[in-house]
Amino acid sequence: MEASTGNPISNLYSTQSPGTVLLIQQQCEGDIGHEQADGTVILMPQPANTVNDPLNWTRGQKIWHYAIHLLWVFLANARYTFLLVDHTTWTSPAWTVWTIDLNTDYTTLTYGQALLIVMCGIGVLFIQPWATKHGRRLPYLLGSSLIICGLLCGRFMADSRLYFAYQLVAGFGSAPAYSTIITSLLDVSFLHQRGSVLGLFGLFLMAGNFVPPIVAGYIVDKQGWPWCFNYLLIFFGVSSIILLVGAEESLFARDTFQTHNICGAEVARTSLIPEQSDPVENQCDKKQNTGTTSTTLDSTSGDSRPFDTRRLSYRQKMTLYRQNPDVKAGYWRLTFAIFEVAMLPAAIWMSIMFSLSSFVVGVVLTTLALFFSAPPYNFNAATMGLMYLPILIGAVLGSVWGGPCTDWLLLRLSRRNEGIYEPEYRLWTYLLIPVVGAAGVLLYGVGAAQGLHWIVPCLGLVFIGVYLDASTPIAMGFALDCYPDLEDQVVQLSNFLRNVLGGAITFGLQPWITYSGAQNTIIIIATVVFMLNATSVGFQFWGKWVRSRSARKYFNMRDRAHRLDARG
Repeated sequence: MEASTGNPISNLYSTQSPGTVLLIQQQCEGDIGHEQADGTVILMPQPANTVNDPLNWTRGQKIWHYAIHLLWVFLANARYTFLLVDHTTWTSPAWTVWTIDLNTDYTTLTYGQALLIVMCGIGVLFIQPWATKHGRRLPYLLGSSLIICGLLCGRFMADSRLYFAYQLVAGFGSAPAYSTIITSLLDVSFLHQRGSVLGLFGLFLMAGNFVPPIVAGYIVDKQGWPWCFNYLLIFFGVSSIILLVGAEESLFARDTFQTHNICGAEVARTSLIPEQSDPVENQCDKKQNTGTTSTTLDSTSGDSRPFDTRRLSYRQKMTLYRQNPDVKAGYWRLTFAIFEVAMLPAAIWMSIMFSLSSFVVGVVLTTLALFFSAPPYNFNAATMGLMYLPILIGAVLGSVWGGPCTDWLLLRLSRRNEGIYEPEYRLWTYLLIPVVGAAGVLLYGVGAAQGLHWIVPCLGLVFIGVYLDASTPIAMGFALDCYPDLEDQVVQLSNFLRNVLGGAITFGLQPWITYSGAQNTIIIIATVVFMLNATSVGFQFWGKWVRSRSARKYFNMRDRAHRLDARG
């Protein structure tokens, strides 16, 4: 497939490797920011000359933006796990009571949970394109409303019909917690901060998985299962109100369509305005009022306009509809573009790794009570809830390894490469993932199946936590760096597959364990975890070649989604 010959950007990149970019400028005259001893970090993407660009927000604004979004995603995910303590072995206090109160059985309850996960994937498919084209805030409003409606159905359910309504509505509404949240966080982050931001996202997502079950058993035993919904309605309702009145719209359409050109070690930017498209000299441009300063390299379009300090009004910041003029593709094209994006190697690889990590979460949720409610452990529900603490400890360690450590390494390797950054630099920290993931699954599963001291499976859970929260920022950061102009579509694809594919595999796990036995199943899963994650080595050695081979396909996809002309 040839690149578009009528598009100067496509012509420029027909032979380039997407994602390769000048990240460190070794020498630059003038007062520039992010200064390092051996070079200056170039802020990518490059902020516009306005205080209203989220990349130019102050540190306090960005911290507030991170905090309220991460709190929302934690509680949105808690609505799913709060009532799932050991449910898959049918020993959960809530599920046991529901079989009586709802006049149903465990199989029906399991089908309801499957419906929730699938609906979340479908929600990602249809909600994320709106966030890409018309702004982030309306998806949060829709998601919050649906989750609250679902929780109300759950609070007052008296039969399985309302139970399925709860799972269907809340599942669809939770989609922004997996996709839109990522784009919102990336809206205010630069390339060299991406790992840290995604690590925080993974940590709060993991906390939403494993903190609620710790306390759910106590609530069900002491106050009854309706109080689980009461607490969720209170805390999630407050979080939603804070988000809707305090979170600015972070979608910002910069006047330029940004691309990266390695030829001559320059960053190419082509203006959407024809009369501004003449080449100018590379220059260092200091941004004002950002809390940090930046280096901006303009090779095909100079932006000589003064820095605009006029701020949007509160009403403009809180708009529920903000058109993105850079995205000319229609809603339905964006919706189903993920099936094209799946043809990009790094995107589909990351999506498979994402689905695999979701499957490992399902393994832990499925087998925890199976192992620890039986001899020699004989743990009660409260003690089994505490078994999630090792995973949280590992998740904290993993978020540091996959986040700040990876960001530090990519800067160091870029300096050694004359300032040029390659997305494969992130994957050096991924070398730990296959070993830690497989070792964690084995120590946890085989150790518990053999009745070893509880410290052994707990150590395995720590390793699993490291694996889950380190693999997410590294793999996703790599894929997003490979295809920088299709970020929203890559996020949409990965979370769609994570919920649909990962959820489907998870719900085949219980019959698999019944047929093969827990220990044999765990050994096979550990082998799969190691082998699939080890495929990252192939991208380390041949990743740039793969990107070059898929470059024309990527640029054509980008041009269809972000048409540079005025036609829709």
